Amino acid sequence: MKVKSILLGTLVLASSAAFSQTANLRKAKASYNKFNEVKSIGNSALGITDLTTAKEALEKAIEHEKTKDLAETWTYYALVNADLGLLDSTDAAEGYIQTAGEAREKAVSLDTEKENEQNLGILNSIIAQYEMNKGVKAWDSQDFEGAYNAFDKGLTYLPNDTTLLYYSGLAAINSQDYDKALAKYVELVPIDSFSNNKQIILDVSRLYLMQGDTTNAIKYAQIGVDKYPDDGELATQNIELNLMAGNEQEIINTITAQVEKDPENENLHYYLGIAYSEMGEIEKAETAYRKALDINPDYLDANINLGGLILNKGIDHFNKTNNASLPQAEYDVEIKKAYDIFDSALPYLEKAVELNGSSYLALTNLKKYYEIKEDKDKIAELQARIDALQ
Repeated sequence: MKVKSILLGTLVLASSAAFSQTANLRKAKASYNKFNEVKSIGNSALGITDLTTAKEALEKAIEHEKTKDLAETWTYYALVNADLGLLDSTDAAEGYIQTAGEAREKAVSLDTEKENEQNLGILNSIIAQYEMNKGVKAWDSQDFEGAYNAFDKGLTYLPNDTTLLYYSGLAAINSQDYDKALAKYVELVPIDSFSNNKQIILDVSRLYLMQGDTTNAIKYAQIGVDKYPDDGELATQNIELNLMAGNEQEIINTITAQVEKDPENENLHYYLGIAYSEMGEIEKAETAYRKALDINPDYLDANINLGGLILNKGIDHFNKTNNASLPQAEYDVEIKKAYDIFDSALPYLEKAVELNGSSYLALTNLKKYYEIKEDKDKIAELQARIDALQ
């Protein structure tokens, strides 16, 4: 996983009066400033001596009567330990970060005038970077739960950081904790500047669907369509979800509009066929399915649906004729029409089985045709194939 580093700011030296500082605090600040000069040119490891000197001076400062209750003392103590944790590759790193976190809490409680706010912000970035690095290491070892915990802890220090939100959500998905993934990804949805915003919205919709929450799945799919009206993937997601929810009447205009934008997209014509079929507009549904097959003759679902639709149309005509009181000659004509309709379904029924001989629906539809034709051999053959699926 390629990780985007959190950019750390430049340290701001507080301008408290000289007389309020003891020698140890001044020494610590001077040493930490030297470390930051080296750090700013990308050579942090070269400043480890200055960082250690600053730590030793600060340990004395937090014991000194004049400096032990200064927010500035604890801010620098937190900064020094955070940087030591960031540089340390041993188990000691966690101890430095824990100390930095505790010192941070002390500094925040003492900094009633917010004089150290900017440096505390920098501290937050350093600790968050440590957690980011820890999360990446866990990710690389396939410990996705550990990666999530680290990224999530980083958000304690940088609550709105899009990189940490994204990676924590991604880690949660990989550990199959979809509730946590949703909690993180939903926060990213309103952030238009996030580079993967479109994909995030799509993923949120899919995650809700995986949770069985169709209402929210549709809600976020619609948010995506509204924000990115020219995106075909979001449009398709919105259409599919509304069809699943039985919202054919509401979505029909959306499908038609997408067909106008992308007339050679066989899926859109197929969805149009489903919508019209569910609305009882059989002729329009048949036209839509045929269009999908004009574009892609090997479209399995379109073959299944068109064959089944025509078969049902023939059955309806057959039943209507049998229920009508017609003269024999007229009856014979209408029954022949029903069988002609049945026969027109056969190419699609056979094509579906040819494309997928393990499709229960395709085999069942073709068997129904041969039941109508009273072909016992074909019925037995197809029933055996259906039984074999189980």
